[in-house]
Amino acid sequence: MKKFLKITAAISLLLLIFFVGLFKYRQYYANQISVPKEATAIIKISIDQIYKSIAMNMLLNAGYYLKSDTTRKPDRKIGNFKHGLKIPASIYFYTIKDQPEMALFSRFEIKQFNDFETFVKNKLGFKILKKQNGITFAGLRNVIICYDSSNVAVVFSGEARNFDSALMKVLKENNFQKIGNGKFKSIKESTHHIAYFNTKNSVTTDFNNGEINIDADFANHFIIPAAKPFHRKFSRESTASAWLNADFVKSSNQKIQLKNSILERDSLLKYYRGYLDFEWTNTTTQTDSIITYEYNDDFEKTEKVALQKRSVPNLILNIKAEKNLLIKYLDEKQVVNLDSGTISKTVFPLYKVFVGGDQNQLQLTTKKNNKTESIKVPANEFFSLNVDFVKLNASMNIPGLTQRLKLFKHLEVKGTSMTTEQIQLHGKVTLNNMQVNALYQILKDF
Repeated sequence: MKKFLKITAAISLLLLIFFVGLFKYRQYYANQISVPKEATAIIKISIDQIYKSIAMNMLLNAGYYLKSDTTRKPDRKIGNFKHGLKIPASIYFYTIKDQPEMALFSRFEIKQFNDFETFVKNKLGFKILKKQNGITFAGLRNVIICYDSSNVAVVFSGEARNFDSALMKVLKENNFQKIGNGKFKSIKESTHHIAYFNTKNSVTTDFNNGEINIDADFANHFIIPAAKPFHRKFSRESTASAWLNADFVKSSNQKIQLKNSILERDSLLKYYRGYLDFEWTNTTTQTDSIITYEYNDDFEKTEKVALQKRSVPNLILNIKAEKNLLIKYLDEKQVVNLDSGTISKTVFPLYKVFVGGDQNQLQLTTKKNNKTESIKVPANEFFSLNVDFVKLNASMNIPGLTQRLKLFKHLEVKGTSMTTEQIQLHGKVTLNNMQVNALYQILKDF
């Protein structure tokens, strides 16, 4: 028996060493990738890191995953998903100078050409656009690819444009360099599941057991965080709340279009005094006038007005400001109707929004004369956002969305000021099932 256990332990150790070595080799090979010298931003998706995270979670929650496999639909089996591509340990996407900012490019090696073409044409439904000199261009909506027998270049873009030249450069690796030699060499060492880097900003995302962690580091040229932040004390019953204790940097005047009203950014900031918050607490009742038409005995069309009560979200927006001057400006721009004491229906048609507050604060609410807590709480961060998805689902019923949100429990985002020109955001999304990997739960639900 002891001999058997020793042999089992030795085999397990050898397998562990083999897989660790395999992952290390795959990561080394993936990090030899070349990217455009004129890349302006890089997105790295660490496929192997995601696999390892899910694999470890499988060992600890085998019952859940085995149950999931028995309920999986036949058409979702991975075995039927023959794409013909060689998937590396890490996949890189990049934006390129002189191309649209939202256009993401990448390049993949083709492992099995026949499987790849079948996948592109039959599974994805791409249409062949043209063929020239052994290179094929194909596309579907906002995704365009070009490929030869060995490699494929792809671009995802929200803007319709001719990407033929840019795709050819990516396919042929024209004006490329090793990722470790350029300004994005630090991303090569990142082990985060998803990492985004440009020259001034970075965002990382990790899918852990029952939660998603997001961290961002931004260059700041827009706001001036308070030196000693504070926020209003919110109700424990809140569905969602957010607050910002910061001023906005003055810049060239910008126009804000609200239906038929045009507001000037500088005019709004002239009355703003460095703090605002938002809170959604349960629901409230509003009475609306419903107008219908009917014919009288003389066959004349007459108007009939009926009152109808409906439940709407109990929303509160507080803005520290010179209220009287701000209200006067908003009235001039026809955003506020002073006779009714509400926001104009053309600006916000969903609910009736009442205007209130005192001389130092403008308050917009869906419940007239809504009373809020005035206690101020000191904080280390200048910004915070909280969403309770359980209460959110109970408060609304949007087909499709409500079902998706049932996976999630809570969202929290906090913003801190590192220097006058750098801010950090830390976000966490927790799921109701805290035992199983968050990405697996999301993909399984879809």
